[in-house]
Amino acid sequence: MSGSVEPAGKFDGRVVVVTGATKGIGRATALTLAGEGAVVIATGRDEAGGAETLRLIEEAGGAGVFLRQDVTREADWDMVMAEAERRGGLYGLVNNAGLFFVKPIEDTSADDFDRICGVNVEGCFLGLRAAFRSYAAARRGGAIVNVSSLMGLVGFPQASAYCATKGAITAMTKAAALDGAAMSPKVRVNSLHPGVIWTEMITDQFGDSQDLADAFAADTPLRMVGRPEHMADAILYLLSESSAFVTGAELTVDGGRGAD
Repeated sequence: MSGSVEPAGKFDGRVVVVTGATKGIGRATALTLAGEGAVVIATGRDEAGGAETLRLIEEAGGAGVFLRQDVTREADWDMVMAEAERRGGLYGLVNNAGLFFVKPIEDTSADDFDRICGVNVEGCFLGLRAAFRSYAAARRGGAIVNVSSLMGLVGFPQASAYCATKGAITAMTKAAALDGAAMSPKVRVNSLHPGVIWTEMITDQFGDSQDLADAFAADTPLRMVGRPEHMADAILYLLSESSAFVTGAELTVDGGRGAD
């Protein structure tokens, strides 16, 4: 992001929590929301990465804070929601924190499975529950985006554990959307399904090379590799009033991979 953040935008002082905001999709989302006037509570376990996200927000004239959070800890969610209330009350939540690994199912240990479920599924559930409690207590509406994956809709070789967690997020989103629609004011809940997005989640597993990026692009109908900013723009839409009639939806942003 470059230049100055406008003092008012689509979110104009609304408080939005973004988990996993220390890099990648989470950081891009935090910067995009701040650029639209949101007060961003960026969270994650990497304090150095979180400090860099906050520096970028403030350098561009945005408002926010970084909180160290383990999304599997209920006490950490209580702390995050308390901070949201201190800053004016929760409007939006982006459940983005996640783990990813590729491993043959026969080599995936029970500990591997428990670990990825803890962050991806339990972390998302605890975030949903904390947000719903906050909305209900304040009689305030809002919007939630759960970051699932294209792999939460289709299978992928040697990724049974990851696919299981992202499929669970997809189904959990739909159930939560029905609960949110029954509230007054309403709470909208949608899921985002990224395809291959060039972040550390990909490069840490498969390597960081132009040849790899070119191979992913060649395997994508739009012949390009997704960037974190593409996901941030989609999240901005799902949180904003532009999607006021959208809840329980699966927004796939994958360059056409899922349609191929």
